[in-house]
This record gives sequence, C-alpha cells and structure tokens, in this order.
Amino acid sequence: MMRWRATVGVAVAVLTMGCHKLDNDTGETAAVRIHVIGSAANSNSYQALEVPFWTEQLPRASHGTITVDLQSIQESGLKSPQIARLLSAGALDVAYGDFASIAGDVREFEGLDLAGVMTDMDTLHRAADAYKPVIDRLFNQQGVKLLGLFPYPGFAFYCTGKVASLADLRGKKVRVTVQSMADFMTAIGAVAVGMPFPDVVPALQTRVIDCAVTGTYSGNKAGWPEVTDSLYTLPIGSGLAFYGYSTRGWRELDEPVRQLIQTEFATLENAAWELTKKQTQIGINCNTGQGECAGGTPSDMTLYTPSADDIARAHEIARDVVVPNWTRRCSEKCVSDWNATVGKVAGIHAGPRT
Repeated sequence: MMRWRATVGVAVAVLTMGCHKLDNDTGETAAVRIHVIGSAANSNSYQALEVPFWTEQLPRASHGTITVDLQSIQESGLKSPQIARLLSAGALDVAYGDFASIAGDVREFEGLDLAGVMTDMDTLHRAADAYKPVIDRLFNQQGVKLLGLFPYPGFAFYCTGKVASLADLRGKKVRVTVQSMADFMTAIGAVAVGMPFPDVVPALQTRVIDCAVTGTYSGNKAGWPEVTDSLYTLPIGSGLAFYGYSTRGWRELDEPVRQLIQTEFATLENAAWELTKKQTQIGINCNTGQGECAGGTPSDMTLYTPSADDIARAHEIARDVVVPNWTRRCSEKCVSDWNATVGKVAGIHAGPRT
C-alpha cells in the first residue's frame, strides 16, 4: 500500500507544532497543549462547531487538562493534500482533511462516496458509520488515528443554460472532483474536466466548462450562482472529510485524555452531520432565493429536481459502471470490505475484480 509522504521542507517547517505534554510528579493526568488545524475559516462548520468545540467544549470537559491552539487551514498556510502526509509524519497533532485529496494514494478512500451510489444524506451517514472501522484500520497503517468523519453538503450541478435532467448533461463539459465522478460523467455522455475549486468561476464565465459539481452550500459561498443559471440536484454524492490525530502524538497522551477526546469528539461528529443536512437545504434555498438562507447569499438560480427515473438511472450507472471501474483500481480485500459495509447499506454488490 502506498504511504502518504510529506515533503521534507514542509514537514520540518511544521514540526514545531507538535503536542506539548506537561508532565508532573503527582501521578495525576498531565496537562497537554494540542495544536489543531481545522477546516476553512469561512465554512459554517468551522465557525459554528469547530471553534467552540476545540476552544471551549474540550478544555471545559477536561477541567483544564487540555488546552488547544486552533488554526483554520488558511491560517496554517498548508494545502489540503499536505494535511494527511504531515499527520502521518507526526509533524501535526490534529488536523481536518478531505478524502478527495488522498484517494489517489489509497484507493479504499474512494469507496466512501462513489458517484451515484448514495442517494441521500441519511444513507451516506449510515454507510460512513459502517465503513469507519475500515478507514480507522487504514489510517492506523499510515500513522494516523481517525477521530471522525465529516460530510460536505450534498452535491449539485451548477450549469449555464437550462439543465433539467440527466439527459441534458449529455455533451456538456462538467467539472468533477474525483475519479468516480469522471466515470459517471463519461457513462452519461458528458465530458469530465478536472479543475481546482478556485478556477471554476472563471471557467464557467468563459464557457471553458458548462457545469460544475460541488455542495449546494459551498457553491453558494463561492459565488457560483453569479455565473450559472440552473441548479440540478441529482444526488451524485456529497464528499467526506476527516479529523485525524497523528499516531505519534496520540500515543504520548495519557489514556484518560485519549478516552475523553474520543467521547467528546463523537458529539462534534454528530453535530457536523446534522449541520450538513441542514446546510444542503439552506444551500438550495440561497441559490434559488427561496426560503431560509442563513449565512449564504440569496440568488435567482432555477431549481431542477431530478425525477424518480433520473435517480434510478444514476443508481444503475453507479452499479454497472462506477463501482466496477473502482474495483479495478482497488484490491480484493478492499472490495470485500466495501461489500460488507458501504455496499450492504447502498444495496449494491461489487463483483469480482476483472
């Protein structure tokens, strides 16, 4: 299995951020200071959940044993692909990262959210819970302790011109985020285009692409409604992120501290899922100018909700194209684990690798 590797220069620069354990001779649990890199500073999750959790809830629950230095990823100066590698190297204590940036290294991570497999957020939540032991094992092999899984708001297609159905995507150039999404686009006759998030708005403005896929809420926050007309909410995916603790730092903590962090973090993870479910609808509201738009920017996009036939067709493409293509990129153990967890929840069985 490929191992995440941090570039030496970056790792050395961040090594000073390691966990500081304040030992004492009383036999009591030693105080610790933890350095945490969270998600984007402008995300609702960061402001509403992560900041109060790390700076208030966890220190309070530990009765002052734990103190936290928190930075957003922008403040850290790091890029998303660097996060997992620096955690693996022990150069970071705790950090938030996304699976899309590491799925090319460890193909099992793709299995969390294959395009078209999950048709709603509740099903994704059950699948993520089922798959979590697999992710935890893989993270341990990479020198990272998995703390929890965080979803992004449900994806939608932001398109120029009218796109009201799956058939309307045929021939369109569509910005995608992961390989399975590219496989899905190819299967319906669209042209998949890989593109960094910051490049999407100018690409839509200049018609380099016709559509782009991202979360209903995050797309609104990034100004995508200013350059698109149609919001087609086919449930092609959501995207998942993680919070991880470097194994090196985790082992340095006293057992009561580890137990406390895990117990308290479970409340943060549950709150993140509930917030994201709400944000998916709020994003739709903001993009269309209808209903509550807390934290977003009201716009006037036209909403197109997929028909039952479109949803059924998307699930067929996932079963017949996306999943088989992914199994060829993964190992037999990987496929077996997926069938027993995600596949079981989704009602899809991945056949033998061919």
